[in-house]
Amino acid sequence: MKLGRIDFRWSYPDRPEALLLEIDSRKSQHMWQVCDGLKVAGYNLRRREIYLRPRFMFHLARFLLKGSRISAMLCARLRAQNIGVVVASENHDVVVESKGLLTSCRGKSGEQTRLFEEVTSLIPSLRFISVQHGQELRRFPSGRATSNVTLLCWGDWAVRNFPLFGRNEGKFLSVGSLIDGLYQSVRPTTIEKDVEISFVSTVKGTQWWGSEIGERRQGYEILAEHLATYTSENSLPIHVALTIDRDQFGASDSELERSWFVDRFGPSVRFTNPSVMSGVPGVALSGRTEPSYVRERYATYYLCDRSNLTIGMTSSVLWESFGRGNKMLAINHTNNPTFDFPIPGIWSMRCPSFDEFSERVNNLREMSQSEWLRISAEARSDLMGSDQGPRAQFRINQIIRDAIEATKR
Repeated sequence: MKLGRIDFRWSYPDRPEALLLEIDSRKSQHMWQVCDGLKVAGYNLRRREIYLRPRFMFHLARFLLKGSRISAMLCARLRAQNIGVVVASENHDVVVESKGLLTSCRGKSGEQTRLFEEVTSLIPSLRFISVQHGQELRRFPSGRATSNVTLLCWGDWAVRNFPLFGRNEGKFLSVGSLIDGLYQSVRPTTIEKDVEISFVSTVKGTQWWGSEIGERRQGYEILAEHLATYTSENSLPIHVALTIDRDQFGASDSELERSWFVDRFGPSVRFTNPSVMSGVPGVALSGRTEPSYVRERYATYYLCDRSNLTIGMTSSVLWESFGRGNKMLAINHTNNPTFDFPIPGIWSMRCPSFDEFSERVNNLREMSQSEWLRISAEARSDLMGSDQGPRAQFRINQIIRDAIEATKR
């Protein structure tokens, strides 16, 4: 029964041992994969579901007196079904307003409270497991240091440094990158380096093709100009790893992203196709069914693995490619250190001239893979946990399993 935006239900859909928080189910495929074999149910944060059961209604009324609407409904479900574990992608840690509105957490501060913080304060015994989603987490402090959330990080660098950036999780564990681990479990065993240079797109939305040019875009424009000059002088094609999937965002944004690079690199620029598995028509990954979300098609990951050198500004893709042992170069053409690659080395530069850029690219292109692996080994392990043994999905699965077992004692 539905009344306005509220969906009233007579019974619970299942009896899970943990809840997986979602905002868009298409974007949670990687999280569902990590929960394989566990008794986990999805909980969509955008839905307003009220269960007409005495226990649920009692807890809902109690939690509404203490917290926001979104937190109260989630906590009522947890208490009503005696669920003691919540699993979430870190980017779902939204800000909850006093009226219970669901808003983006990015750039918010002050007296506003984040969802994970409020939920764990309402149920202190809750075991809340959050999985690192991207490299930009270091830029957005979480709030007051009161959360008992466990954040599963990519590597030891995040474990050491995230608290210094204002992160408020109670515990940090290094497990590796989940999506990168899923890709590595299905990618071809042999990948030919048939691309000389690939360029990672960070072009998204009107902040890139609109009239206002912000700090990050300005730096990326300089990098694109240097790369266009270099590849023209050396008669090299440019392969761009796109970020916008027309199936997900619509053809208009997809075409605008392509146009941005054509305007700067000319009509001969080559693109991945995010709508196709691995970004290459006709290339299938063994044992893999066709997913419905762009990040599960691994187009960007596969292009980086095929490239002798991958160039970009600041991107999760660069971190993950670095962890897999690929040669890469991260360039920050701003004076803002938050856009620097976190571990300095031959793979990172700040505001280089064109000649400095050109010299570094030449050095990296000519460097042998064995030499690259030797000089980057320590940094790769620190940043991405590349030598941790079992891939991230198996480590995360075991952590969730252990949390569920702990609630039964």
